[in-house]
Amino acid sequence: MNKILLNLFLITLMSLSLNGCGSDSNLKYEGFMMPESVAEGPDGSIYVSEIGERDIDKDGKITKIKADGSIENVASGLFDPKGIVFHNDKLYVTDRDVVIEVDLDGTWQVYAGTMLFPKVPVFFNDIDVSSNGTLYVSDTGDFKESGFIFAVKPSGEIELLFEGNDLIKAPNGVLVLEDSKLLIVDWAGDLLEGDLKSQNIKKIGEGFEGGDGLAINKDTIYISSWTKGTIYSFKNGKTKVIADGFEAAADIALVHDNKVLVVPDMKAGTVTFIGI
Repeated sequence: MNKILLNLFLITLMSLSLNGCGSDSNLKYEGFMMPESVAEGPDGSIYVSEIGERDIDKDGKITKIKADGSIENVASGLFDPKGIVFHNDKLYVTDRDVVIEVDLDGTWQVYAGTMLFPKVPVFFNDIDVSSNGTLYVSDTGDFKESGFIFAVKPSGEIELLFEGNDLIKAPNGVLVLEDSKLLIVDWAGDLLEGDLKSQNIKKIGEGFEGGDGLAINKDTIYISSWTKGTIYSFKNGKTKVIADGFEAAADIALVHDNKVLVVPDMKAGTVTFIGI
């Protein structure tokens, strides 16, 4: 990417956001069809998963917002792409009941198929990756109490890490912390921390009903609520609303050296950039 264009894009965004999070001055892109997740690509572009129409198969796609503000199609023919994450210049996507791998040129293939998972997938949702390439995939189940979290290893082995219990009910957002812990926001509203080695899990926060996406910068965790249309910050046990008014705030991401929070609004069909 042209560094001059990227710097101009960031300067413009930050100048628009001087009035603070949640203001009307935040940079917003429109015209997406149910945008669910966002991720920063190797070139600094912001990649967006678009689910498409609810009852139409294979109209899902991956698009990207380039530094000059233009929007470009990357990959198409997907079912219901949701969580996305980059690793080694490959984009990994949860798509209904499989995980796919997308090259930068838009070609894609199934990376982990339905029948390989130790539990039958119900509703794959978010995805994150550790430094060794292990993918962590949430399955929100019936959105009540039947969810799972899987580890998809580079070797092809797939392990069931966590499943529905008193703490984990309908896991949605997942975020790897220092390759040793997994941060989880449950649709039921709890913020959880799982130990990837012992597989012990504990609750560290609550009150995030409809919890969808997670992002972190140092000791501040950012959480989106799909049902409330709200973005929260969580630090030292204290919760603060930093942006609201979204119709359905989905899977967020911090980009541009953690200076900007990107929020896809699934119902509104928008992607909003917020300077933080």
